[in-house]
This record gives sequence, structure tokens and C-alpha cells, in this order.
Amino acid sequence: MGKAVVERGLVVGSGGNLSMLLKGGKEFLITTTGSELDQLDESSFALMDLEGNLINDSARPSSEFRVHLESYRARRDINTCIHLHPQASIFAAAIDAEIEFVTTDHLYYLRKIIRIPWIAPGTQAVAVATATALKECNVVILENHGCVVVADNPRLAYSRALNLEEAAEMTIRSALLSVKPKLVPKEFEQYLKQQGL
Repeated sequence: MGKAVVERGLVVGSGGNLSMLLKGGKEFLITTTGSELDQLDESSFALMDLEGNLINDSARPSSEFRVHLESYRARRDINTCIHLHPQASIFAAAIDAEIEFVTTDHLYYLRKIIRIPWIAPGTQAVAVATATALKECNVVILENHGCVVVADNPRLAYSRALNLEEAAEMTIRSALLSVKPKLVPKEFEQYLKQQGL
């Protein structure tokens, strides 16, 4: 996934971080501080438990480890948490534009996006705010910073991140053109709920 998010422009350089909860649900792997997501290897991960303890002392976790930790504590149904810096999504939030769902994929993968006003990165405050928001959704935008996306598997988390950025890009284009696109009807969301999707 690391190479994919870099190739799609969802992060640049050493920005962003990835984590995955291990079987048993008591420990998670997270990318180390300074890791470039398109150049990950075995040494690029730190192992932590859900008490916030670093298990392998040789690796220093990303400064955003608290976001991942609190997200796993808040959502026992997930095993993947990714924090990225998608430029269109960040810009849409910066101009106070609500990201709209133009395609069925947008609605299917995203459902609801919660935006959190600026909180300093790497702090317990941003971690708690993110985890609180994730109790109501799977996608959070941190103003002037990035996004946090969770799922029960890496592929779904990646798909959600891609659709977030695509929806943001379409929202910005609509604003530039001063047009209001037709959005996916609410009935489709009701259908997804009825189907348990």
C-alpha cells in the first residue's frame, strides 16, 4: 500500500503513516518516524500494544502513533488505520467546501466524512478528537493537515482514501466552474443499508 499511496499523490516524501492491528487485537505495527511510504521494509515498522507501550525498542514509531492507538481503542471492528496528506481533500477543507458524493463509489466507500478543526499534529488532543469522530464514520479530515481512514482490511482503507481524494477533486472543480453537480440519490444509501453493505 505504501508505494500505491505515494504513486497516487496521497503523500509526499516522509509524510503520512500506516498501521495494522495484528491477530489477537492487542498489538499493532506502525511505520516508523521518517519512513518514506514507497520505500518500506521490515525495519520500517515499530510494534506497539494498545496500552501505548513500544515493544521493539529499536524502532521509533511515527509521531502520529497516538492517532492510531486511540483509533484502535475506539473501533474494535477495524484492523487498518492510515494517515495521509491528500492535497485536494486538505484544500477542500481549507476553503470550507463540503466534499460531495458525485459517484456511487464515493457514497459506497465514504458514506460520511467528519472534518476536525485544526489541532496540532502528534498530540493527544488530535488523537482523541480523531478517535471520537471515528465512532461515527470511517473517514476524518484534519484541517490543514491530512486525513485518517480506517477499515477492517488494507484494501478497503486504500479504496476509501482514493475515493476521498477523487470526491474532493470533483468538489473543487465544481466550485471553480460555479456549477452544482447532481449527487448520488439518498435512495442509494438506503439501499446499501438494507443490503447490509
